[in-house]
Amino acid sequence: MKNIEKLGNFTSSDAPKYESIIQCMRCGFCLPTCPTFALTGRERSSPRGRVALARAVADGKLPFGNAMKEEAFFCLDCRACTTACPSGVQAGSLMEVCRAQVSQQHPQPKWQSAFRTFILQKMLPSPDLLETSMLPARLYQKLGIQWLVRNSKVLKLVPEWIDKAEGMIPELSQPLRQNLPELSPARGEKRGTVAFFLGCVMTLMYAEVSRQTVKILNHQGFDVITPKTQKCCGAPHLTEGDPETARQLASHNLDLFLALDVDAIVTDCGGCGTALKEYEEMLVEREDHQRLQKFHGKIKDISEFLIEVGIRTEGLKPVNKVVTYHEPCHLCHAQGISKQPREVIQSIPGVELREMKESSWCCGSAATFSLKFTEESQKILDRKLNNVKKTEAEVLVTSNPGCHLQLAWGLREAAMPQPVLHLCELLGEATPD
Repeated sequence: MKNIEKLGNFTSSDAPKYESIIQCMRCGFCLPTCPTFALTGRERSSPRGRVALARAVADGKLPFGNAMKEEAFFCLDCRACTTACPSGVQAGSLMEVCRAQVSQQHPQPKWQSAFRTFILQKMLPSPDLLETSMLPARLYQKLGIQWLVRNSKVLKLVPEWIDKAEGMIPELSQPLRQNLPELSPARGEKRGTVAFFLGCVMTLMYAEVSRQTVKILNHQGFDVITPKTQKCCGAPHLTEGDPETARQLASHNLDLFLALDVDAIVTDCGGCGTALKEYEEMLVEREDHQRLQKFHGKIKDISEFLIEVGIRTEGLKPVNKVVTYHEPCHLCHAQGISKQPREVIQSIPGVELREMKESSWCCGSAATFSLKFTEESQKILDRKLNNVKKTEAEVLVTSNPGCHLQLAWGLREAAMPQPVLHLCELLGEATPD
């Protein structure tokens, strides 16, 4: 996708491939699956409408104007349309490419551009800087300032997205990356060795989840190697239209993990897993194809890995809970992993799984979508919470940090009693220390 021949009114750098645009047959199978089309009823806000816009730009019939710019970011990139499409059109991935075009063809004001550059090119690629940046937030909680802010009316005076962003912050602890041993040994009969890809949000906001992931893998008989020099997977950069930094991060992680003698590279973050599996396409012009294939073959979501190797259930403690499962979009639609998390849940003694209507329908998080489009995100979330309520489950289970943040905030705002647990927290309860 880099520096190809100029395509209509796209720039030559990071433009879409024409074949990816002309695949759409306009059959409409995607329409019932698209949350933004369901909200607006607007053709241009449907997958086929967005692809049609991109084709008009590629054919030189439309400039890369405001309509294309707006739809590139209004797309949730939930990939539900790809699951439904008989032609395999990747409308979400196409909109990611169009976001890169936005940054080239619609430059932001200097201060916004400088801030964006700092976040994407300085902070996110640096684990040390990321961890340091979270210190004020931890002090904000530990010193009681958060309690004062939330129990005053001050947040009603700020823009809605700031109020929501503050409300979504979970209880923070020290980042896990520096505290996790580089090698965590297997317990019982050893079955193999895996590398653990510890995502940025997981180490910063859900350290306990990933601690449970390592405990589970150890209990299942695997040595776990967690390289401390690993970096962001690149997903935030693709989401915000910076594919070049994403490629640089991908190259770093590819070299780092391929140097390890491991059976698999396991992640407990659905978004990270999708980005890692897409390195093959991301680096196709820069890396040896065999290396990319080898790396792709080793990437496993934790549920995918556990089901493939077989779960040791001996020694698991009963967890007497009724749960329902929300499928992260980038797990079920982007990676095709749907039955495996359910099989993991059903392997836990004492757990009753109640299926939720529209379990694979987006929760409205979609990276920064929930903050950029707060009203639309709320409507999508309300649909999800209504389906959660109907199950009468005690616990809501998911396996992606973006979903976790959005759902936990939504449940609290709606005064619903269910806690949100990551799949590994649930299995971790059953796994002896």
